Amino acid sequence: MFTNKPAIVYLIFIMIAVLLSGCGGANTANSSTAREQADQTAAETEAAHAGTEKPAADKPAAAARTVTDAMGREVAVPEHPSRIIAHYFASEAAALGLPLVGTNFINAAEVLTPEQLRGVEDIGGEGGAVNLEKALALKPDIILVPNFLEAADLDALSKIAPVFAIDYGSDVFAKLRAIGGITGASERSEAWIAAYEAKAKAKRDELKSVIQPGETAAAYIMYQDKQLYLYGPKWLGQTMNRALGFAIPPKVTALFDRKPDSLWETISLEVLPEYAADNMFLLVPGDNADAKKAAEELVDGPIWKSLPAVKNGKAHVVDGKWGFTDPMTLDWLLDEMTNVLEEKE
Repeated sequence: MFTNKPAIVYLIFIMIAVLLSGCGGANTANSSTAREQADQTAAETEAAHAGTEKPAADKPAAAARTVTDAMGREVAVPEHPSRIIAHYFASEAAALGLPLVGTNFINAAEVLTPEQLRGVEDIGGEGGAVNLEKALALKPDIILVPNFLEAADLDALSKIAPVFAIDYGSDVFAKLRAIGGITGASERSEAWIAAYEAKAKAKRDELKSVIQPGETAAAYIMYQDKQLYLYGPKWLGQTMNRALGFAIPPKVTALFDRKPDSLWETISLEVLPEYAADNMFLLVPGDNADAKKAAEELVDGPIWKSLPAVKNGKAHVVDGKWGFTDPMTLDWLLDEMTNVLEEKE
């Protein structure tokens, strides 16, 4: 049977923490203390520079506009920011070639190479928050954050630079367009999307002999607590269904039609056959021994072995990186999923 789905914020933190355990950086002592320190540092910085700053009349005024973010906040943002902090959106910044100065490495280091992160500071703080002192030191023009941050964290960051919230649950193209629009890079976002769609079409053509009309696919992930999650169309559906052309199993469609805002749902092992597909992708976080053990028990068990996809050689156990939905990973996944499907032929 289905269990009750936790709140979206809780699930986001749990899934990111499990996927990336052991990859995080140092945290601040606590958010309230960090806010106080950031306020104090800001005041000290302003005082220290009071005698060296050029008069306002000698500086060109920065062009700004007021826009509404994903949390309904009116934010005055610069037209063309030259120093950007992108909290949870490093991949989007890299795809658009934005001047990124800070991001949280807890997920950025998983989807970007060291070369792509060269010169970028890790501003990850406690939990899902930003380290305020590190952010302040970077002197950003704008700070991009997901819309699940707490109001107190947004208020603290707003003392450093304009803070614009992006809808974290929206699809990859919507996020890319939102970030491109807010940073003056709309043309770049449209160019990236056009290149991705052209590549997806090329991959569909390449797989015509592999994927039959109407053939279905679904994706799942196993965690160390032995919870099995079924991904919704908004997650790996971007690659499986929209890019490569797999159909969605009817029962999976019915489930997420009832819960259109859900990104994933917990299912029990007993009902897995009801949500099976012609092609099945089981994601396993590679750096978590308990998750790997739970997945091995699933794969070695009678329920998994009874599935038609397993019997037909179309069940694939893959790395947890497949679960990221950022643009750089999705571009990589077009190649990776194509290779996995062709290897099974």
